Amino acid sequence: MKAAVDRLLKPLGLQARPGDPGPYWPRRRADRIHHPFLFLLTPPGAGTTAMARHIAAQSDVAGLHPSFEGQRLVRGLMDADQWLDRKFVDYEAVLGAWSARIAEAERSKGHAFFLEKSPPHLVRYEALFSHFSEYRVALCNRSPLTNIDAQLRRYALPGYRGVPRERVVRDLARQWIWRSELLRAAAERHGYPLVTYERFRRDPGAILSAFGLTANREAAPPSQAEEAPPQVLMLSTGERRIVSETVAEAPDLLAFFGYAPDR
Repeated sequence: MKAAVDRLLKPLGLQARPGDPGPYWPRRRADRIHHPFLFLLTPPGAGTTAMARHIAAQSDVAGLHPSFEGQRLVRGLMDADQWLDRKFVDYEAVLGAWSARIAEAERSKGHAFFLEKSPPHLVRYEALFSHFSEYRVALCNRSPLTNIDAQLRRYALPGYRGVPRERVVRDLARQWIWRSELLRAAAERHGYPLVTYERFRRDPGAILSAFGLTANREAAPPSQAEEAPPQVLMLSTGERRIVSETVAEAPDLLAFFGYAPDR
């Protein structure tokens, strides 16, 4: 599976443009980050922006970036190879950029935690966490159909230009299996709590509990989780069949997350 994914892996987010300002790897900082962090390990298209906004609305939590994806502050993290586990990452440069952002945010208002959810952390989270003194971790996944549908709606997929859509859908289904295997391994190896997007929609407080947080904002506005309508799938009947048949090859994985092949 790993070799197949390496061949299929395509960029599923914004890429750094050559004309972007700022260095490829920012000014380096060797010491660890001591501000408490919340890390949400997730595939792309899992609905975690709604989760992050809910957490920030209910608790004293901020993000390094409005998207809660600190990778967007570092050009070197935004390349097309961001999902390769062997990608070179200058962590001291990442710490430098993130530390500068923390200092900037703290000048206007202090926060108990910063929440970070850049999806590619999933392939290198152990190396990343070693640079933090205090952190908590939760995992998120989303059912195959809604996850793949969300990726096709939201993300530019330049690596798939000219590729038949059925092939794209099948590749994304295989990537769902691969990323879900990484999530399951993280849960089993480290005991990180899991909150699927579906559970979050039923009970938004579940993600707060997973991080050991309590809601402390009085009269907080309704969260996006409470306001968002159910997702209407744009996948065709044939595309749904492709997803279902592909993920059915991993029944134990589906069972681990509480999903069925046709959901």
